[in-house]
Amino acid sequence: MTGIDLAELQPLIGRARRIMISTHVNPDGDGIGSGLGLYHALAGAGKAVVFHMQDPVPAYLRFLPGSDRIRHGQPNQSPQDLLITLDCGDYGRLGSAVGERRLYGHLLNIDHHVSNTAYGDSNVIRVDACAVGEIVFDLLQALNLPVDRDIATCLFTSLVTDTGSFRYSNTDVRALEVAAVLVRAGAEPWAVHAALYESVPPQQLRLAALALAGLRYFAEGRIGLIVVTEAMYAETGTGAEDTEGLIQFPRSVDTVEVAILLRPAGGGAWKASLRSKRHVDVAVIAAQFGGGGHQRAAGCQLNGSLDAAVEQLLRAIQPVLR
Repeated sequence: MTGIDLAELQPLIGRARRIMISTHVNPDGDGIGSGLGLYHALAGAGKAVVFHMQDPVPAYLRFLPGSDRIRHGQPNQSPQDLLITLDCGDYGRLGSAVGERRLYGHLLNIDHHVSNTAYGDSNVIRVDACAVGEIVFDLLQALNLPVDRDIATCLFTSLVTDTGSFRYSNTDVRALEVAAVLVRAGAEPWAVHAALYESVPPQQLRLAALALAGLRYFAEGRIGLIVVTEAMYAETGTGAEDTEGLIQFPRSVDTVEVAILLRPAGGGAWKASLRSKRHVDVAVIAAQFGGGGHQRAAGCQLNGSLDAAVEQLLRAIQPVLR
């Protein structure tokens, strides 16, 4: 762990009356799941709490209890005693939602990315945690706050999405122990799985079909690349949130060590998602382009043409392949 101990946060959170929770742009299951779990717990403790982020909740996460209460869009303009950021390695990745930093009496940064810049007034960075939802669970324990069915569902979703349904290498004994407690508290694994993975709209499958038609391999099959373009979005009536899970296709190929998903990021840039299986630290790769993440899951943004983005990534990855 980097930063202060969770028990030391009790006076800070206890004093705060107005609290805002936020997570990174293009939010995912960990950022939203952990944020909603904390939101419900603090609201239940009588805090005036809001969950505000730059982008809307993706469709696949709108099943989460309280997702309709999450604000997005315009920057916050209301003074808050405490801002709690979750699953965000760099202050800039919060986007415009948080507004001016002077609005907040204190900034508490809770994360599990090794690349976190420790931008908070207080920082809790646990790179050993499988998801930020695990850290939030431990925080609620330290604060003696109860975990009800809604909180359990949100935190369980955080764990499921960041461990790939408990398949990734970050799935350890602690992750399974926390998951068991959450299930006892009311989280229903089958319902969460059905909402996340068995509620895909037809247009998302059409997007996957188009992208898979262009799946390419490099380095004797050890790198798998899948690309989504604006033309594909237009043809299928989809958007960036519909690319969720696409990177699992190249990653599932037996010879592939590093999987890459490239999609438009606006302004001629490309958003790269990187996944590895055993040997390559993709967080180090992403950091070369101003990004970050975990050893086995990271991301970054590259400017220029698609061909240039592919070339840059291949130059960075190929030398470190074993």
